[in-house]
Amino acid sequence: MKQFHSKKNLIQLNIINIMYNNLKLNKMKTILYLFISLSIFSCKKDDEQIQELPNIIPLKETALYPEGVVYSNTKQKIFIGSYYKGKVVSTDLQGNLTDFITDNSLVAVVGMAINESNNKLYVCNSDSGISLKSDVSTTGILAEVIVYDLTTGDRIKTIDLSGLYAGGHFLNDLVFDADGNLYITDSFSPVIYKIDTNDNPSILITNPIFEVPQGTFGLNGIAYHPDNFLIVGKSFGGTLYKIPLNDVNNVQEILLNESVNSLDGLLLTADNKLALVSNNFTGASFDEKVYLIGTSNNWLSASIENEFTNLEGSFPTTMTEINNSLYVNFGYFTELIDPNSAPNNNFKLQKVVFSN
Repeated sequence: MKQFHSKKNLIQLNIINIMYNNLKLNKMKTILYLFISLSIFSCKKDDEQIQELPNIIPLKETALYPEGVVYSNTKQKIFIGSYYKGKVVSTDLQGNLTDFITDNSLVAVVGMAINESNNKLYVCNSDSGISLKSDVSTTGILAEVIVYDLTTGDRIKTIDLSGLYAGGHFLNDLVFDADGNLYITDSFSPVIYKIDTNDNPSILITNPIFEVPQGTFGLNGIAYHPDNFLIVGKSFGGTLYKIPLNDVNNVQEILLNESVNSLDGLLLTADNKLALVSNNFTGASFDEKVYLIGTSNNWLSASIENEFTNLEGSFPTTMTEINNSLYVNFGYFTELIDPNSAPNNNFKLQKVVFSN
């Protein structure tokens, strides 16, 4: 009888062990399933966030005629400069537009750059003669970089570059390097300026190869490469240059495998590609588009890898990156020189999606 109970107890113990092991296995399966589910949900959430970025961000203001555009990660706002009205507006992703800077000294807002570390917005203030506040005393002469508080829009400082070089001026685009120095292109003179971290202005370089025929635009878009060189574009002829910052006189033309016709804004992406805007102010027979350009020799030469031609606006100018997506602005500038053109109110930013 004792032996029987012993066997019975052994059987019960085995059953308990089996149940425990099954319970433990099921618990592990439950934990694993929960982990996988959370991972999938997280991925879906990230994908949904990416998909939430709209194809079009409307800029609904009559006669805005924007040129520069820049996105602030800290403010989560887009700042747009009006070439015609001489002001800066801001918007969220839904296109809720508000005035941000209405400074009477601004004539044409062109390039803009943000320094998130010191909470400042840097604006190129120029005058080509077709803005609402254009004047004979400033047309082709005005050359200011104005610094504003990125939170309040208050003006902090005006840095005048007009006296650095004897010639016509149209400050166009600007970019920071890794140390916080600022570089600015001049479309009416063959000059690139530098403003150091103490706001001291100087000429970085002037070179005859930057010269263009009178009445055309010269230097335009500019980008900084983390290998400590600039990539600069010349509008007339659509030429790109590489300028090492440790040897600025060693200017090298970046040889392209085909023509980009003309160029405006440049933006260097995280994967070492160059997005380039090509617009058409002359009426020549080529299409406006955004190019994606790559290199295999650190920008001694480059090749066009993709093109975005499905543009939903006229005269694309500059670009900004929003949560890893590229957006292009449309200036509609050909309307500004057409006396028969009615004021536009269909301005927008468009997401640039290159085909695979």
